Amino acid sequence: MKKLFTLIMLLCVAMFSFATDWSSIAWLGDGAGGGAYANKYKVEAAFGQTVVNIQHPGFAAEDGIYTNFPAGIESCSLPQGKYVIEGAGMVLYLSAFTQKETPVTVMAGGVEYAFKVYYADGEGEVGGDDQPGGDDPVGDLTPATYYGSASVEVSGSPCQFTWHITRNADATLTFDISWDADIVGAVPQICLEGTFITMPAQQKHAVLTTTQTYEDGATLSDTFFYIAYAGGVARVDITGYTVGASNEPSDPSAVENVHSTDTPRKVLENGQVLILKNGIRYGLNGTEIK
Repeated sequence: MKKLFTLIMLLCVAMFSFATDWSSIAWLGDGAGGGAYANKYKVEAAFGQTVVNIQHPGFAAEDGIYTNFPAGIESCSLPQGKYVIEGAGMVLYLSAFTQKETPVTVMAGGVEYAFKVYYADGEGEVGGDDQPGGDDPVGDLTPATYYGSASVEVSGSPCQFTWHITRNADATLTFDISWDADIVGAVPQICLEGTFITMPAQQKHAVLTTTQTYEDGATLSDTFFYIAYAGGVARVDITGYTVGASNEPSDPSAVENVHSTDTPRKVLENGQVLILKNGIRYGLNGTEIK
């Protein structure tokens, strides 16, 4: 998929962990270990990825997890020698998984697929040490909103996407995205650290509020909207949202209104960030707003 221009980034990038509910994911079938691998491995698959079972096909050197993708595989984040590729399919060797939870990224057909592998006997804890929980504080609970805009190609034509992400007073996040073109069969999703969640969609609009809470100061990475539609897909990256009150204010009255007329400044109108210069309003992509 070809992007038409660069996404506007408002904040810096940092790592962020999104917990997986492994209890809702089935164990992989044991097709190679004679029962030794039963109830040992699970995969939280990326959208578009197919996970088969544990097997040892002829092109593989070891037992592993067989999975395939919609296009030819180009690379894998696991160390060399810990996987084997054959076209759009691959085997992830079981010897690669020594931790309780291991993130994996595969590039196939120019698309990045991020997923996780769970190993019941692995070391460490699920989600690592950075997961909020228990009585740990989640930081400043002041609501704050991050705004963004991007244009991508949909059915051969540019389509403008705008969104805002709000950290709510209860430390959950609300993702709200709109698009300006009719997308036939649109199925909007959001990917958070490799976890795809389908967003309830209205016409040209989708909203999702998480049940998970987020620690103040954490920043989303590898996070994007993913719109599947009749004939293709559209991906809009939103990496860069930092949880907390340091984001763009959601209240238009909080925006400074005293500026010289010839100095470009940001204004909030109807929930969107615009650029005002010499009395003329521009979108974040530089297009004049009539």
